[in-house]
Amino acid sequence: MSTSRASHVFISYSRVNIAFVNRLIDDLQRQGITVWVDQSGLTPGTPDWETALRAAISRAHAVILIASEEARKSPYVKDELRLASEVYKLPIYPIWVAGKQWINCIPLGWGGTQYVDARGDEAHYQLAVHKLVAALNGVQTMTSMMPVPVASSATYASYAGQSSIYTPSSIDSSVPGRTQPARPERAVSACLVATLVSLLLVGVLFFALAIPFFNFVSHLINNPTNPFPSATASGFPTSTPPVLGELSVTPRSFNITPTGGSSGGCDYYPGSFWICLVTIRNVSNQGQLSWSATATQDSITFQPGSASNVPIEPGQSQQIDIQIPASFCGHAVVTFKGSINSVDVPINCS
Repeated sequence: MSTSRASHVFISYSRVNIAFVNRLIDDLQRQGITVWVDQSGLTPGTPDWETALRAAISRAHAVILIASEEARKSPYVKDELRLASEVYKLPIYPIWVAGKQWINCIPLGWGGTQYVDARGDEAHYQLAVHKLVAALNGVQTMTSMMPVPVASSATYASYAGQSSIYTPSSIDSSVPGRTQPARPERAVSACLVATLVSLLLVGVLFFALAIPFFNFVSHLINNPTNPFPSATASGFPTSTPPVLGELSVTPRSFNITPTGGSSGGCDYYPGSFWICLVTIRNVSNQGQLSWSATATQDSITFQPGSASNVPIEPGQSQQIDIQIPASFCGHAVVTFKGSINSVDVPINCS
C-alpha cells in the first residue's frame, strides 16, 4: 500500500455486504483505481486497528459508501463517514446495493446525498460501476439514479461467495417490531403538557365539587336538625321547612264532680274513673298533623295513647278518651302537643 497523500479510495461497508464489496474491488482495480478496505489494506500484525483505519481515511482522496440497511445500522460506518466528511472533507460516493427505501439505507443527515443504484440485474450493476469509475476519475459528476422497483422475487447478479445476501428484505426485517426511538426533548415536552392538562382538570373538578360541599356544610351548621334539605331547580340545597298541620282541641277545659252520670262532657263511673272525650283536629289546609299528650298527674291516661296515634290529614279529626281515676279530685292540666303548636286543657274536680 502506498503511503503518499491521496493514494487510494476508502470503502466503508457492513460485513453483511462483503460479497458485493469483494466484486466491486476487483472491478475498480481493473479500471486502475487503488482501493483500501479494512481486510486487504491492513498489514499483518498491525497492533492498532483503529489508528490504521483513521490513517487510511486521512490518505484517501474519496470514500465509497456501500449503502444498505445493515450499513445504516453499523456504528463503524457512521463514524467513518463522520471522520471523512467533517475532519478530512473528503467526497463521499454512495452506491446503493440492497434495501427497498433509500432513506432506510443511509444514516440520518445523508438522505439527500446523490447515489448510484446497483440493485437489480447485472445491467444495473455494470451501469453503477461505470458511473462510479467516471466520478472517481473526474470524468463526470456522479448523479443519482432513480431507484428501480424491487419485487420480493427479483433476481440479482450472482457474485463470488454470495448466496441470497442481496435479496431485498422488508424494512428493518432483521429486527422485528423495531421502531425509531422518540426524541428525548419531544418526550419531555409531551409529558409536561400532559401533566399541566391533568392538573387543570383536577383543579376544575375540585372547584365543581367544593361549591355544593361548602353549601351543605353551611346548611348543616345553620340547621342541625335538618341536615339533608331538599334541592331547588338550580340543584343547590335549600333550608325551606316542610309544611306541617296546626292542632285544635275541643273542649278546651273540663269541670268534673264525683257524681254519677254525664256531666260537662265526661262520664263518671262511681268508684272507678271519669272518661272525658276530646276531639283533636288538623285545621291546616295542607301538611299532616302529628300529636302527643301528657298530663301533670301520672294517673291520668289516654285512649288511644300517644304512641299509637297516626298523623291526621288536613281538615280531619280524631277523638281521644281521657281517663281520670276516681281517687283524683283537684286540678290537673293535659297538654296536647302538635307539629307546630300546643294546647293546654285544664281539668278541675270539685
